[in-house]
This record gives sequence, structure tokens and C-alpha cells, in this order.
Amino acid sequence: MLVKTNKWELHEKERIDDLVRDGMRIIQRTDQFCFSLDSILLAHYVQIKAKERIVDLGTGTGVISLLLSALGAKDITALEINPIMVELAKRNVIANGKQHIIKVVECDYTKARELYPTGAFQSVVVNPPYREIGTGNTNSEPGKALACHEVGTSLSEVFHSAQYLLSYGGRLTMVHRADRLGDLIAIGREYYMEIKRIRPIYASVGHPACRILLEWKYGGHPEVIMEPPLFLHKEDGSYTDEILAIYGKGNIHV
Repeated sequence: MLVKTNKWELHEKERIDDLVRDGMRIIQRTDQFCFSLDSILLAHYVQIKAKERIVDLGTGTGVISLLLSALGAKDITALEINPIMVELAKRNVIANGKQHIIKVVECDYTKARELYPTGAFQSVVVNPPYREIGTGNTNSEPGKALACHEVGTSLSEVFHSAQYLLSYGGRLTMVHRADRLGDLIAIGREYYMEIKRIRPIYASVGHPACRILLEWKYGGHPEVIMEPPLFLHKEDGSYTDEILAIYGKGNIHV
């Protein structure tokens, strides 16, 4: 079944969500991984610099790349291994008129050396699978399992890929589970990635951190800035002013 809504075409199991920024919208599939607040927070955490080439590893629907384009990025390559999501990301990029900024490429980013020379990018952005094999419940739907568990790639392979793709001095920006901070620092150093910024994310005041935003520098010195906490919810459960601003209700930047 095909449903047309102006320039958007929806197939079975698809829906349109509003991204707010630049008036953008995005098609998602209910049988595949749908982006969460983590992706939005990550996009806003990235330091965007003029003329830098950015590569988005495991782009999924293309949400991070689309948000980066709205925040000022001009040259984005979005890599995705799942052919269903590749097709979806391409449709989202075209429907939002961002094809002059974002190039979606079907690619296993752990094998990116087959397509790109080393040092081809100055910024790598990734929202990787959070869970190791054998931890938590693995989703029965392959597309969701690939996005949530390290089925197709390990954390070490993420850093290895980033090291290959980054020019020396380039930045890797990631969102991950707070309880894996030790692994993230240790494995990053194996690939000459030095943590430069960390921002802990809390569901609300009084709770332990649930997520962390991190930025590494390839070949950087061991000096890190621990940034102010980011709280998602107020005591009444509503979003904080900063989160509303990130969603496009104000001018605050993470």
C-alpha cells in the first residue's frame, strides 16, 4: 500500500515524524530501529566547523545527518549497512532537499577503507549499538538488533573505523551509555583517541547518569573538560527548558 502526502510517499509500516529544524520531516519504519532523543542530543553536541567533511557512521534513517545539515554542516557522508535503511535515508534526504549536502552510501563502515582513503574526514559522528553480545534482550527483528546490540560491529571496530577515516587531529563525537565510560576511554586510547569533552546526561535530578556525550581528538593530549550536566526532565516529568530548546523551542545549544 502506498500513501502520498504531498512530496512524501509512505509505504506499509512507515510513518512521518516532525524534526522541527528547518521544517524538516522524517520517514521511519515501525519494523526497524527508530531514532530516539539520543540521536538529537548527539547532533547538537557536534562541533561544526566550516569546510570540514563529516562522516556519520550507521546513519539509519539519516536523522543525525539531517540535523547536522540544519545546524550548519555543509559536507556530510552518511554510511549505512542495512539496505532497507539506506533506501529510507536517501528518501529522507531528497524529500528534505538536502541532497546537495548529504550523500548516503550503502557501506559497512568497518570496511570503509574499500571506499575512502585514510584521513578523508575531519569529523566522525556515531550513535553506535550500546549493548555487548550476551547482555540484555536481543530484539527478534534483525534491523533493531543490529542497531541496539554489537551484532555487526564492536566498540573496538567503531574506534578502528574512526581512526582510519579521520585526519590527524580530527574529532570523534559519540553518545553512549554512561556505565560504559571506562570502556570508552580505554578502548579509545588504544586507537590514539584522547577524550577532550564529556557531558553526562541525567533523566532528572537525583538519578545517576544514564547517557554521556563524548568528543575525542585523534592524536590529542590527555586533558579533558567535564562539562555541566544535562537534565532531561523536571520533577513533574516534563522536559527541561534546555531539552525544549534542543527540540527547536528556543535558541539554547548543548
